[in-house]
Amino acid sequence: MDLLGAPSQTLQEHTSNPGRVTSSPGGVGRNIAENLARLQQPCWLLAPVGADTNGTWLRQNCADLGINVSGMVTMPEQTTSTYLSIIDESGDMQVAIADMALIDQFGKAQLAPYLAQLQAASIVMLDANLAPHCWTFLTQNLPSQKLFVDTVSVAKAQRIKPFLPYIHSLKPNLAEAQAMAGTNLGPTPSKTQLAELAQWFRQQGVVHVYLSLGPRGVLYAGPKEQFIMAPKSAIATDQIINSNGAGDAMMAALCAGWMQGLAATENVAWGLACAHIAMLSEATINPQLTPQLLQRVLKEHPCQISHLP
Repeated sequence: MDLLGAPSQTLQEHTSNPGRVTSSPGGVGRNIAENLARLQQPCWLLAPVGADTNGTWLRQNCADLGINVSGMVTMPEQTTSTYLSIIDESGDMQVAIADMALIDQFGKAQLAPYLAQLQAASIVMLDANLAPHCWTFLTQNLPSQKLFVDTVSVAKAQRIKPFLPYIHSLKPNLAEAQAMAGTNLGPTPSKTQLAELAQWFRQQGVVHVYLSLGPRGVLYAGPKEQFIMAPKSAIATDQIINSNGAGDAMMAALCAGWMQGLAATENVAWGLACAHIAMLSEATINPQLTPQLLQRVLKEHPCQISHLP
């Protein structure tokens, strides 16, 4: 579950702030699955929920959205994972607490019955919330599968470093990428530095790297090309309601675009457009997201591209 606190005026530290607290279905994997469903891309969610009211509600909510929930596993005597975030008056996250003890109990026993489905899937999307023992089991049993991976956070990204050779497509942000590569390029690295950072991941075995640069766009590095793509006009600050779901929306678009056979430039444009749409909503996933809205945003907010050597 996602809990979001939003102040009604300038956020003040070390004191109580008047504002709104809302709850919504959450979890990186679940959020990406909902975005995929809203893009009318069939998907199947394999994830644990607790034996509690939140777990029951999440399962029904996912089913109502059109997500295949046959792989949602109820973990006895466990509570459903919860993510609490606080945003400021501009919609930017200031602090968050993730109660993810449940996911650490999720592993071979729950995954083994679904190996046939995982092996047959077009792609498998994983996130860094999964425990290392879970990553070991999956990479050992899915050696030929296209693994799309979201790094989640700086702390969680370190978990997947040993498994980079197995990853088909990776989407870190700049802080996560630097932490994994053991570099410190500062807040505004040059294009050359960014390209070298992306190539470090390629050297580790990652096939496609989508390095999220925030307002600077996305750096893509793959077997045939390398470029930075960004919207020609940045989204106005006063239009941003909540940036929390932008990364999940981008990852869903990258998965959907890949399954539809888009070229790298088109795929990144999809990712940027879906991130744009996500930031216009108070909810983590914009309930207005549809393939038609995606196409409209692509037309109304074109991107520019800078090819890198």
